[in-house]
Amino acid sequence: MSRCLIIINPVSGGGRACQYAMELEWQLSTLFEHMEVKFTTKAGDATAFAREATKSGYDSVFCMGGDGTINETVNGIAQGGGTAKFGFIPVGTVNDMSRALGIPLEPLAAIRALKQSKIRRVDIGRCNDQYFCNNIAAGVIPKVVEEVTPKEKQLLGPLAYFVKGGQALFTTKDYNFHIKAEEHDFTVRSPLVLALLTNVVSSFEKFMPVAAVDDGYMRIIIFKEYFLMDVLRIVPLILRGSIYNSKYVTILKVRKAQITLLEDIELPTNMDGNKGPLMPVDLEVLPGFLQVYVPDRRRK
Repeated sequence: MSRCLIIINPVSGGGRACQYAMELEWQLSTLFEHMEVKFTTKAGDATAFAREATKSGYDSVFCMGGDGTINETVNGIAQGGGTAKFGFIPVGTVNDMSRALGIPLEPLAAIRALKQSKIRRVDIGRCNDQYFCNNIAAGVIPKVVEEVTPKEKQLLGPLAYFVKGGQALFTTKDYNFHIKAEEHDFTVRSPLVLALLTNVVSSFEKFMPVAAVDDGYMRIIIFKEYFLMDVLRIVPLILRGSIYNSKYVTILKVRKAQITLLEDIELPTNMDGNKGPLMPVDLEVLPGFLQVYVPDRRRK
């Protein structure tokens, strides 16, 4: 008997997730013989639900929420052994994974696309004992991203993160990192280091156009020290998708990396929109680990 679990974050999208629950259940009832629905009430619930379902032999785990809910669910599937297929309906603010995989950003359209979907194997990353499916960042951006309020998300959407990030860039706070990655081993002073698996960051779909979700690599993007006037040049490059080949960043294409903070302070990371582990981090790409439902463009 085919079984699936549906995980719903009821506060995602300002509470919009619950509006689409019945539509999602109906759509999945045409694909599975048995369904179970669980609602999250606190951080970590989606991970626990997905881990239990995967270990119990469920065929698929679906979630409805933002990038943070997606991250938690993927962590649960990975911790459970990675056998369950994964599907998601975007109801968040940024929805980077939807953009990277070509999944409709409108929830109803994403639900209806499941009828004509296919399975695509995509890479995920391991960070210490956790997992990420889009990016992990350390430096000036993560702290201010966590300070974005639900009201700011509702009013500004993805622009809320861009505004906060722009404000952070003006702080010109730099950190000393030691980066060891395959053929690289060096120390660098940087305001922001980003490990990226896809082409998308904070809704900017052209941030890393050379990246793919299934190429087996991550890009370590190291922002160089800059002056305040440089920010006025950096922001347009990000908007145009040209930052990756500019003089303001160094980019490493790697499968594994270790990043250590040389200062004796606690520096948190941000992982797929959630609070990540403290530095240092040990990173590794797990190629094709996750089986994801994506629209099949060949079917009508």
